[in-house]
Amino acid sequence: MTLHPILSCNQTGGHGEAPLKWDVRYPPRHGAPTFDAAISPSELMQPAIYPPVTSLRIVSGLVSPTWPITVINSSGVTVWDVLANIHATLQVPITHAEWDALATKQRTRIQQIFYDRCYASRDFKREHSGGVRRIDCLLSTTVFSGLSSLMARDGRLEVVLTLSRDFGRGRRDH
Repeated sequence: MTLHPILSCNQTGGHGEAPLKWDVRYPPRHGAPTFDAAISPSELMQPAIYPPVTSLRIVSGLVSPTWPITVINSSGVTVWDVLANIHATLQVPITHAEWDALATKQRTRIQQIFYDRCYASRDFKREHSGGVRRIDCLLSTTVFSGLSSLMARDGRLEVVLTLSRDFGRGRRDH
């Protein structure tokens, strides 16, 4: 089994590099400026894995194990399915219990990212009322660097999501 080249992490020189340049804070719309080059709708509808599979679990050391990214498509998981599910999973608000479990220093850093996101939005009140999201917990580590390590675990196909820092992100460090 092999990953679609658009999603695949090319391990060169110790740095993961994917042909897709995408900041997971933003929806993965084709033609969006988050891609270096336009990806055609037909490419997005291609199977994410060859031969095609109907379900895929995506894991990452940066994403809590309680936030599973599971992609299911009875017709076969596509590149679009993978990107859309990564984005959707990271847009979910965190629970009060998850917030309470964080260390004070983590909360302070996440809160700053949360407020940066709110101030950058077109509607501060609406964004603020939605609360802290999982994406905020990633701080500035939001650039898609690809998927790797295709493996079967507990009867499920699993890949590892690699994210890297967005060094251009306008945020204050405290």
